[in-house]
Amino acid sequence: MNEKPKILITDDSEINRALLKEILGDGYDYLEAEDGAAAVELMRQRTDISLLLLDLMMPGMDGFDVLRVMKYHAWLDEIPVIVISATEDTANIERAYDLGVTDYIRRPFERIMVLRRVKNVLMLYAKQKRLTRLVTDQVYEKEHNSVLMISILSHVVEFRNSESGLHVLHIRTLTDLLLHRLVQKTDRYQLDESDIARISTASALHDIGKIVIPEEILNKPGRLTAEEFAIIKNHTVAGAQMLQDLGQAIAQDEPLLQVAHAICRWHHERWDGNGYPDRLKGDEIPIAAQVVALADVYDALTSERCYKHAYDHDTALRMILNGECGAFNPLLLDCLQESSEQLRAELNLSEWDRGFRQESHRLSEEILHREALPRENHSQLLLEQEKERTDFYAAQCGGIRFDYDLLAGSVTVYDYHAEPMQQKTVTDFAQGRGLGFLNEQDRRKLSKAISRATPEAPDVVLPVMVQRDGKPHLHRMALHTIWSGAGVRRCVNVLGQLTDEQHRVEHQAELLTALDPEEDPAHFLRRLQGIFDVVRLVDPGHRKVLTLDSDGILTEKPGHCHMVWNRDTRCENCISAKAYARKTILNKIEFKDEEAYFVISKYIEVGGRGCMLEMVTRLTDGRWLDMGGHRLLLDRCDGMERSAFVDPLTGAYTRRYFDKFLASGEMSGGVAMIDVDQFKAVNDSFGHLVGDEALKTVAEAMQNCLRQTDILIRYGGDEFLLLMPQNCPDGVESVIRRVQNAVQAARVPSHPELRLSVSIGGVCDVQPLTEAIRQADVRMYRNKENG
Repeated sequence: MNEKPKILITDDSEINRALLKEILGDGYDYLEAEDGAAAVELMRQRTDISLLLLDLMMPGMDGFDVLRVMKYHAWLDEIPVIVISATEDTANIERAYDLGVTDYIRRPFERIMVLRRVKNVLMLYAKQKRLTRLVTDQVYEKEHNSVLMISILSHVVEFRNSESGLHVLHIRTLTDLLLHRLVQKTDRYQLDESDIARISTASALHDIGKIVIPEEILNKPGRLTAEEFAIIKNHTVAGAQMLQDLGQAIAQDEPLLQVAHAICRWHHERWDGNGYPDRLKGDEIPIAAQVVALADVYDALTSERCYKHAYDHDTALRMILNGECGAFNPLLLDCLQESSEQLRAELNLSEWDRGFRQESHRLSEEILHREALPRENHSQLLLEQEKERTDFYAAQCGGIRFDYDLLAGSVTVYDYHAEPMQQKTVTDFAQGRGLGFLNEQDRRKLSKAISRATPEAPDVVLPVMVQRDGKPHLHRMALHTIWSGAGVRRCVNVLGQLTDEQHRVEHQAELLTALDPEEDPAHFLRRLQGIFDVVRLVDPGHRKVLTLDSDGILTEKPGHCHMVWNRDTRCENCISAKAYARKTILNKIEFKDEEAYFVISKYIEVGGRGCMLEMVTRLTDGRWLDMGGHRLLLDRCDGMERSAFVDPLTGAYTRRYFDKFLASGEMSGGVAMIDVDQFKAVNDSFGHLVGDEALKTVAEAMQNCLRQTDILIRYGGDEFLLLMPQNCPDGVESVIRRVQNAVQAARVPSHPELRLSVSIGGVCDVQPLTEAIRQADVRMYRNKENG
């Protein structure tokens, strides 16, 4: 049975909404919004809205504001809009069409006009979507087939060359990574996404010319003679000639062939002109060939070949940067260095994959030569050996491992902190005995994480607290959900691994409180690089990143310091410039690609030159403690205990936490002051125990409707401070409404007759933070007086 189209009717008049539903009849499902903000929230949450019927003149956020939000988020591409309004002003009608509405109906209207126009718009959009899907499928199929054929051909070349089957995949991955980093740094080469995709695809053909090289030369384990090396070098010209001949037979101006030809012929050229075959120099070498050359050298170094062992990532990187593999474009070398950790991750993945492929190859050889499947006992032995390996590695990792069977309702726990005879337990999860090491809050958090997992996104990581030696220890809990394979997909198993993060956090705190860069700056920076995601020296005046040379002298690197944040100009909220001027330390929360980062910037002097030491940590993986969806930085400076940062009654952060970590920081976004209404009367009428319960109920209601990056602080008594980084004015107003509605709907367990409410005052993008809090406080009391 087909689902009915879903129509969102947005009008501040309930009568108008009811009239439209009556006219359109039972052929549609309906959603209703009484103002623009409610309509935007519904469109943000749902993906099944087929049509929006919109009134223009509404209090608060009017129809024009709704259209601007839809245009900004590109929702108009998916949701057609018919304006139904009494306004007859031609300027307003033209403005609505300019903002992207599909049709405009004036009130009063004929019943048949509304019916027909709604039906026509829905049919038009449905046909457009079917056409778009058809074209997309055809384009995808064509590209997929092209990539497949190129991959087959390049693998044939690799087979003759005895190279790893992953070489082509590596080159494509590294080429794509370097090109994306390059376009972030400079617009010199004018590359767009289609160019990057084309170069990455064509990179698979870089060594196609080796198909004409004799195998005894390609696979010679020792050093090549001068004559043999001359033959090897000819593969660049041979490959380019093949593609040129192909272009004459098919289409000489085919962009993919042109790029592949450039890569084949010139991927062994070098920046200083000492490459081959044409000794091109600098940007005479096409950028596609430059990037593939660098990717090829890196993968050649980190891969095992018949004539050499594989180098590790750090050694390969050092050899390239030191010029041991020839000269490369300095911009590309910067891209390589900045992508170092991504490259390391790719290499580690490949090592695992390589082992898997070797075992697969062994099994396939057995099948081919014996013309039968491997013996059952041999396969069983392999499985038993794999399980033994897994158990051994898990035991070495320590911590706690568990296997939760949702169908049986049981959970098997392996606690490697316990005595050997007590390490494995099997208990009933449903009765709450299975994961007794978790507190109730973390158990709820675990259940919520399981419910949100999907077959497409089966993995979850969250921080929890586990009692160890009578004290709570921060642990990292990694979850993997296993799903049924047929029919309706259901989660059937949850695998979990908990590792103790407390030592790492304490080590980070000790390091931060013992900074002494005057001793040995190079050694000091290396220690920090083992803890933070990014550690660098910056000259904020010239917007330059600095590096220490072998003599301990600071030199400037190419590019500007703001490029790491994907910005073209100086950061609007540059704390390094402010801290440099005051010769102090500042911190802030920064956002990049929807990820949150904590940035510490400290003034230091190296060799008599003042500069800023920037330390950046991505706010995940145990660096923040999750409390009902809100995060607490665990730097633990000055040896203070965690309990000083979390209010034991409400679970919100304490005023001490705010004063220590946030008050001196820089933050752009929303700030709100929240006060519980008539709280003194609750204490006077029901007693302080009920008052505490009411305060806890209010805090829980607020926490349940905030983002992960929002920070709720118990500022004093029944007053809360809410920080909303990177939230726009409309977003702040939306959060305020959600908080007020959540508190009004909450009930005190022991006295459900109590009705709670809060007064809130909010501001957005006010600096400094102290002024934002003052203004929010004034607004809060003004709103409280106005009821």
